[in-house]
Amino acid sequence: MKELGHEGRTIDVLKVDVEGSEYAFLENILDSTNGCPAFINQITLEWHHFSWDMRYGEGSNPSMNAISTLLHTCGLKLIWRYSEGGWPAPEKIYRELGMHDVRYNLATYLRTTDDEVTESI
Repeated sequence: MKELGHEGRTIDVLKVDVEGSEYAFLENILDSTNGCPAFINQITLEWHHFSWDMRYGEGSNPSMNAISTLLHTCGLKLIWRYSEGGWPAPEKIYRELGMHDVRYNLATYLRTTDDEVTESI
């Protein structure tokens, strides 16, 4: 933000599609804002499932679960997700590396009241 001269500005929609670096990118935003990016009103992102969380089944990712919880705590509510389990990555390289269940998913988080989230889902 500082490097691009956007300090003190509100971001209405932040689109994140950084090919596997979404966790590091979001962690950096959360760390640099003391846990809550109050200047962002909506985040739409694609994320990659490199591992899945056995507690929640296929398509659930421990890192994304933690980030989603933090975003929710900051007032950014999940209002849309492509699918429960995402879609399988077609890249052959993942299978060759023994990573047989790499998946992608899309999600949108919106800063809103609980009543508005209930109405939109």
